[in-house]
Amino acid sequence: MDKKEAREALASADALASRIRRGARWHAPLVFLLGLVMMALTALYGLLIQPSVRYAVPVVLLLPLFALVIYTATRPVVPRHHRALYAVITATGGGVYALTVTLGTVLFSGEPLWWVPGAILCAVPFFLVGMLERKAVRTTESMP
Repeated sequence: MDKKEAREALASADALASRIRRGARWHAPLVFLLGLVMMALTALYGLLIQPSVRYAVPVVLLLPLFALVIYTATRPVVPRHHRALYAVITATGGGVYALTVTLGTVLFSGEPLWWVPGAILCAVPFFLVGMLERKAVRTTESMP
């Protein structure tokens, strides 16, 4: 390989890295938005509609969490050890949601003191993943 080919390869790699960084900037805000959706849906379910709905509705409200699981599992490039961390965070989020909805439906129907903190806790995994994404993007942007 001569110098010209090496320069072209480096330029191509730099262009690809720049394109990946630009695309990754949108990921963290979208994950934060999903967290807000999860929080709003959980609070809405617990405070307003929960007593009169069928049991299938809480499963539908899991769609933001399913989206988070799919997003974290299908990331083509993740920082070291983040794949396992993502798995722990999303599994914990599922457990918190299950606990919030199950106990809330049975014991705390329509109680704001249960549903508001529960909804906030359900959004925490999204915020954690979003912060990790922002940190990863900043780290790659600071690389030469």
